[in-house]
Amino acid sequence: MDREKAEKLIAMNRAFKILRERQRANLRLYPEVKELAKKVREERENDVGNNELLRKVMESLERRGFDVYLTPTSYEAVKKVLEVVGEEKLVVKSKSNVTKEIRLREELEKRGMEVIETDIGDRLIQVLNEHPSHPTGPAVHLSVESIANRLSDFYGTEIPPKAEKIVEFLRKDIENAVERANVGITGANAVTAEGSVVILHNEGNVFEVLSRPEKWIVVTGIEKIYSSVESAVKAAKLQSFYATGEILPSFIEIVSGAAKTADIEKKLIKMGRPKEITVILLDNGRSSIANSDYRELLYCLGCGSCVANCPAHSVYGEKFSGGRFALFDALTGGKDALKLCLSCGRCRKSCPMSLDIPKMISNLREGSEVYNFLLSHLRWMNERLKLEILKIAMGL
Repeated sequence: MDREKAEKLIAMNRAFKILRERQRANLRLYPEVKELAKKVREERENDVGNNELLRKVMESLERRGFDVYLTPTSYEAVKKVLEVVGEEKLVVKSKSNVTKEIRLREELEKRGMEVIETDIGDRLIQVLNEHPSHPTGPAVHLSVESIANRLSDFYGTEIPPKAEKIVEFLRKDIENAVERANVGITGANAVTAEGSVVILHNEGNVFEVLSRPEKWIVVTGIEKIYSSVESAVKAAKLQSFYATGEILPSFIEIVSGAAKTADIEKKLIKMGRPKEITVILLDNGRSSIANSDYRELLYCLGCGSCVANCPAHSVYGEKFSGGRFALFDALTGGKDALKLCLSCGRCRKSCPMSLDIPKMISNLREGSEVYNFLLSHLRWMNERLKLEILKIAMGL
């Protein structure tokens, strides 16, 4: 383990510790979280893989003026995005794990498009060419000093090592791109039976991305269907708490069609932006998962609590993405990384949906469980020792 990797792991683990402390402190303020989790889990069990609900969601979205496409693979999803983008050369987008899954930014950039990430964390990951370390906090492995130095080199101007100054600088850069862009791309935390798209965010950028450009493209997985807006908002509260320690995000966008007015004779007249809204629902193996022993994986809210509490991720970083994300990677790619799982059960204990990730990993990975258990712990202790030695050497 080299010094640079150690510094990133130390910064990441420090950030995760802060998150866990905030959750513990706020749990006293929001004791209803535990009961809320049980209700959301029950609703997820009914909604995920429900083809009748999926059909209703799509029909409702279309009735409200959305262009809706069900794409079986990542290739088809990217192809549809390219069709909608057309000849545009600048795209602004917000944080989305689904677009990361299909490598949408990279695919657009291959075709000569300029893609600007509008979330601070994702913009840092993009500019500094880093691998995300957490689904909702992708840049938590980077220290403020490292960020300031590397951004100063990238932009050719001195940026002080203060979080407020870094955010201020990046916001101005992002706002300039939003002003020029005609296409905005977001994910969605939920799409509902009433025909609504629900998105959580804290920075305010999502509103700009969906409302300022001429075209807004939503890319999300078919497991994000909900029977109602009320159900989606309950899940939003839960996701927010386990992702940030706060019971509500700063913003919950509920969009049920293009801007319109009924102020003249109660006739509905479209107005403003976006003028075109496209919703792309991605399967990419999710239907198969929904009909397998790994079905409950799709109940995941994407909060990343499993990652923040994963001891294997704490020493391996991107080599083992942690919890649900490591399992999903294995189901859609290679299984080798699963040998790093310690079978400790912390992902299950910290998951608001009580997903039995350890059991699913055990079922999926190859070889004797006793052998995997012993080998994973020996590897982990070795990596942990290296990290502790480097911390001492760096005076941390």
